[in-house]
Amino acid sequence: MDLIYFFKVLFRRKWIILILSFLSVIAAFIFLLNKKELYVSQAQYSTGFTAEKVRLVDGSSGIDIYTADVKFNNAIETFKSPKVINTIGYKLLLHDLTNPAKAYRVLSKNQKGSDIFKAVNKDTAIKILQEAITKNKLLNSETDQEKILIEFFKLYGYDFESLKSFLVIERVGRTDYLNITFWSENPNLSALIVNALGQEFLNYYKNLSSQRTEENAEGIKKMVTAQQDRIDSLGKRLYNEKVKQGSIDPVSLSTSAMETVKELETRLAEEKSKQNEHLNRKKYLTERLNILGGGSAVSVNTGSNDEVIRLTNKKNDLVAELARKGGNDPVLQKQISDLRAEINAKSGSSSGKSNSGKNKEVDDLKMQISEEDALLNAANSTIADYTSRIRKYTGMANSAPIGSDVTIEGIKSKLDIENAQLGIVMEKYSQAEGLVKDDPTTNFIQTGIGQPALGPESKKTMLTMALSGMSMFFLTSVIFLLIEIFDTRVKTPTLFKKQVKLNVANILNNVPLKKTSEQEIVMNDFEGRKFSREILFKNNVRKLRHELLKSPHKIFLITSTQKKSGKTTVIEALAASLVLSKKKVLIIDLNFGNNTITQKHNPENLIQEVASSINYNQPLKEQKIWSNTSQEGLSLIGCKEGNFTPSEALYNLDMNAFLKLLKDEFDFILIEGAALNDYADSQELASFAEEVFTVFSASSSISHADDKSIKFIATLGEKNKGTILNNVLKENINF
Repeated sequence: MDLIYFFKVLFRRKWIILILSFLSVIAAFIFLLNKKELYVSQAQYSTGFTAEKVRLVDGSSGIDIYTADVKFNNAIETFKSPKVINTIGYKLLLHDLTNPAKAYRVLSKNQKGSDIFKAVNKDTAIKILQEAITKNKLLNSETDQEKILIEFFKLYGYDFESLKSFLVIERVGRTDYLNITFWSENPNLSALIVNALGQEFLNYYKNLSSQRTEENAEGIKKMVTAQQDRIDSLGKRLYNEKVKQGSIDPVSLSTSAMETVKELETRLAEEKSKQNEHLNRKKYLTERLNILGGGSAVSVNTGSNDEVIRLTNKKNDLVAELARKGGNDPVLQKQISDLRAEINAKSGSSSGKSNSGKNKEVDDLKMQISEEDALLNAANSTIADYTSRIRKYTGMANSAPIGSDVTIEGIKSKLDIENAQLGIVMEKYSQAEGLVKDDPTTNFIQTGIGQPALGPESKKTMLTMALSGMSMFFLTSVIFLLIEIFDTRVKTPTLFKKQVKLNVANILNNVPLKKTSEQEIVMNDFEGRKFSREILFKNNVRKLRHELLKSPHKIFLITSTQKKSGKTTVIEALAASLVLSKKKVLIIDLNFGNNTITQKHNPENLIQEVASSINYNQPLKEQKIWSNTSQEGLSLIGCKEGNFTPSEALYNLDMNAFLKLLKDEFDFILIEGAALNDYADSQELASFAEEVFTVFSASSSISHADDKSIKFIATLGEKNKGTILNNVLKENINF
């Protein structure tokens, strides 16, 4: 649907929209007229939440905007808390009871005559209120006296809900200030409340601070320390127990031992590999020494001087130490290399007498053999150590730690309990410490004092009335548009064409038929805007008549998919229009499920009665087959209503021969068939008709059953002459 259609929809309902808008304006006026005159006062407070006390190293502000917003929200909610507002109410009621001449609110006669007012003893109420204010406590409904007094507050309008409904507390933009605004019928009352709220807010926080002072925080801190000591003691005990069991985790003792055995076996294999390497190298050096002729003296030459011997022994000690460390100490390797160079130099000088290179090589071989002996000894020692440890851990792996975890699990359970208790104590400590640090009373200052208003607050009568009328106007407009959008009826030709993929033969607008029949509308000549719908209907029927007049056929079936779509209206209007063209028209009512045409005209001849007496060899006009109507040129054959189809009711009638004879007597034969969705009548009659028109009502929706009937209509081929959209509103006929 386009925008123009929506405007048309609103225009059709303009009176409803305007009347409702006008009533809304009147209601707003009456409401404002009876509304009490209210006086407003406003006080302003500086919170100090955004005060920039510290700047960061880079010069940026140390204020956390999110934290400041949370603090403002907390402060506003505290202002609105029952503790603060009820305390104000207690003081107001106490003032009115003790100073009736200067009371802020005076009860009416009806209020003073109420049961609540009579049930309250003034002196008792004053005593209870003074005690509540002194002890800083709230009244409750546990005692009868306080329960009645709570209702007494509502009578005065000093209860929590009444005061809160006229109270507005808000932050001023993104500033450090809070505005507190209150409306009441007494200017002094409004000023008193906005000024007293700040003080009650401060008192509330001071009372909280007195309950959780720094001394309390220190006491809780000592509890935290003692609890932590108990946890540390249990942790130490748990560790010692694990060590005692032979593993930090005795439950996994066997697994840990097996992993240790695997690691030791790997190291043992590496050490044996080194041992074989040293053995092979010693064997090689010994063979080399024998070749040079020094095989008889494997040990170091005793004829060398004492210095060479000392250096060699020192070098051998370092080689042994290097072997114990796995051969990966760079410092020891450097020292051994330096000693070798020094020994070579000393040996060279001591053997200078012989000047024999062979003797030098023999000495070098002997020193290298000595080194390999030292490395072999270290390797043997390491292998023995690994073998001993493997036996130890293998025994541990094969022994099950039965019962070893019972004690440890008990200690763990105690430790969990103590940790949970520590968490509770820490939470209390954080609350106590946080209260001391975040006490807003430190920087909370009243910067604007509320003053009694000089005059009542403007009711803004004209503005309120205008807004009320506009709101109702737009609301009703939106409602009507939504109703139109979600309305599934095919109310316009455009919507009908989108949902029904069939040719539209004609469109008939809605006409009032309660006082005037279809024939009268077609037969009479209407004039004037008063009869615009009747004139449009008559012209649309003429267009449909033109479709029949230009057709070479005479037998037309008028059917529909749904009941009450307007088949009778279409047939009778079309028949009257054809009669105006001086055509002889016969209407055959074969809608056995709903024979409206038969009931309306009450013909003498019914199709079931004449079917068996027809003589096909004699002209039908001589056999009295049809009945004449009040309109000249229009005849009718009715039917009996019943639950049967044409093939069942007219089993003894040759329909083809019968219709052929009727064609000789009439220019047009209009047959009404039952709805396709509910009956098979029209499907049977479609084979005898020469053209078929299907009537749809614009006031109905297209259903799944319609889809099936539409598919059948599409299979009629050339017989299908299109659809007739009936009962369209005059305003929608062009959309």
